[in-house]
Amino acid sequence: MVHSDGEGLTLSLTKEEFFTLVGSINEALELVDDWEFETRVGVARDFAVALRSTMSDLAHGL
Repeated sequence: MVHSDGEGLTLSLTKEEFFTLVGSINEALELVDDWEFETRVGVARDFAVALRSTMSDLAHGL
């Protein structure tokens, strides 16, 4: 972690770390059933889908 303001975090990641997170989100979306997604992952499925989309857009620029 580089910075925390109480609400948000600023992280510094290697490309490998970034792609690990993207892959993990993708795997969770593929493998965890809708009915248990929020309980097992900690966020709503819609949030994870939006996060994956944002991260995928970032990945195309790397």
